[in-house]
Amino acid sequence: MFRQLAQYYALTTGSTPVQAANHILTTERPTQYADFLEEYWRVGRNPGRYLGELPAGAAEHIDMSRDAEDDFGMPAVPPLAPNTVQPSWQHLVYAYMLENTRLVDIFRRVVNEYIHGERLGPPRQTTQRWLQATEQLFFSYPLPYSVRAVTSFLRPDTSAVRRNAYYRMLGMDLNHGTEDGRPYPYNKAGASNREFPSLFEGLLTEVWRGYANRTNWLSENKTDDNAIITLVRRIREMLHSRRQTGTLSREEFDAVATVSWFHLTVEENTDIVEDLGADSGGIADRIKIIGERVGLPAHSRTDSYLRLAPAMSVVLTGIESGAVEAAGPDSLYWGAYQADMLEVITHWSIASGRNVKDETLRRPLSAVLGAGNGSSAGGVPVVGANRLIGVPI
Repeated sequence: MFRQLAQYYALTTGSTPVQAANHILTTERPTQYADFLEEYWRVGRNPGRYLGELPAGAAEHIDMSRDAEDDFGMPAVPPLAPNTVQPSWQHLVYAYMLENTRLVDIFRRVVNEYIHGERLGPPRQTTQRWLQATEQLFFSYPLPYSVRAVTSFLRPDTSAVRRNAYYRMLGMDLNHGTEDGRPYPYNKAGASNREFPSLFEGLLTEVWRGYANRTNWLSENKTDDNAIITLVRRIREMLHSRRQTGTLSREEFDAVATVSWFHLTVEENTDIVEDLGADSGGIADRIKIIGERVGLPAHSRTDSYLRLAPAMSVVLTGIESGAVEAAGPDSLYWGAYQADMLEVITHWSIASGRNVKDETLRRPLSAVLGAGNGSSAGGVPVVGANRLIGVPI
């Protein structure tokens, strides 16, 4: 959402991407950013995605945010593009994939270093503004009655809250534990989409077959459109089962807000990046350099997680909204979703260490679809979850 705000600012002011990022990250007070997020919750959604989840209580759900307290000069929420299925905040999978890079943990150390000492050097005024906003927005308790108040005495750890949401919605843990290498303690819900990785990887293999055969007019065409649409339907039903009546919406919103702030921070050579001596031509390299400066290495496959995050967000939002089924199975391999699906196929293979393009590794469809009703309280999928968390750094 902060990235969308920067893009909108650049579009409407003629600013360069780095100027827009610096403006969004360093010019507002923490209370203004907080109020911006409250307003974002109120207006930044697309009915196409939420209609099935909130058939009777949409207005009450939207009204869970508080009124602005410091709206003078507060950034305006970018308007939602017409005729789009993408809500103005990303899918939870966006936050999950980016958090696998250790982006949040690395910047937690950055803030900690700046506020407790001078090892990183003196930050310029703009970076000090960023530090103030970052500490108060993402490493403090939210303002009372905020829609982002997903922590309390019952769940005091924001990282554990995000991990719980990832596990429930996506059936996957992050690829790292605590900073000292121990498993991260969090509440693993009994009802979770543990079969999601298997079903999604099955979808990737079927879509790749469709893509490989898209211009095959002479020999046997192995594309199985029925399998693709069946997998899409199963994934949609599975994801919806975790979203009934708006469940996990606030957790998703807070996770995306948190990760998008840090994503925008490194997306360009911003003032913060320059003060950290991490100027580079690519986002993955910036994260790597910053991680080295604070003694916490970024994941070795950070680039793939960065590429997966927005592409999977588009695909899963399209599946959840019903737009993929409406467009037809070929939209995934020869239509509106082709570019995002190819991106996901390539970088899922890299991140998981399992080449979904390899026909010999394709699992029988009956095995993929035989995972139950899409939600499980026990066991782990044959592929997917352990693959993504088991890649060494």
